[in-house]
Amino acid sequence: MPLPALLLHGFLGRGADWAPVADRLAATRRVLAPDWLDDVLADVPDLPSVPEDPEPPDVIAPAVGTLTWAADRLAGRLAAAGAPQADVVGYSMGGRLALLFAIRHPERVGRLVLVSASPGLKTAEERAERRAHDAALARDLAADLPSFLHRWTRQPVFASLTDAQRDAIEADRIMHVDPARAACALVAMGTGAMPSLWEPLRALHIETHAVAGALDPKYAALATSEAMTAAGVRATILPGAGHALLTEAPDALADLIVHRLR
Repeated sequence: MPLPALLLHGFLGRGADWAPVADRLAATRRVLAPDWLDDVLADVPDLPSVPEDPEPPDVIAPAVGTLTWAADRLAGRLAAAGAPQADVVGYSMGGRLALLFAIRHPERVGRLVLVSASPGLKTAEERAERRAHDAALARDLAADLPSFLHRWTRQPVFASLTDAQRDAIEADRIMHVDPARAACALVAMGTGAMPSLWEPLRALHIETHAVAGALDPKYAALATSEAMTAAGVRATILPGAGHALLTEAPDALADLIVHRLR
């Protein structure tokens, strides 16, 4: 019997983003696609404002709200759902959570698929610079979600999105995103807040796949890098799509994930 599949959405996303993949996987296995950010941040009753000069993430949400805390909470959620082990797939921020979950709870992971995701920034200086950048973005997000989304979907990393795809993403996020919680997540769980996972990745004895779009040069290069290869990560590059693979190439991504989790 195949393991359940745990699908972890990205920043500003929700479990429904995985619908094309979940529909394919559900033919052969149980699928769990939680709105994990809402679940994690539900335990932060009074969200603090974003500081001007953020230190590492417990400034935002002491003891809760960080990726490490979310990974440990996820283990308990899986056990409570009667799924002590699962194949884990994560997109972007959800990919970082998936990797951290596998590192902290390897006995709970069968196989791991990282979609448009990174093991983190390697130096403290890079992480500090990214924290400051994310804090500024978080303040903009909390102040005006529609304007933030308009700028967010026009970043270079999303250059391959069509105008119709951008419009659809923005409309969905305006309907479903809580700006205060999203701002908290960006600071507490952003790339600058997470520890570098490169060394633990090399010691991880779990079948791991990295997936990126060919039109996403940063993450395509990362997936196929010598560091990933040295860690035993198997890379697949999907043609004709960029970073937002769940939007740009949902069927191709679904086919690939079904194949990788056979």
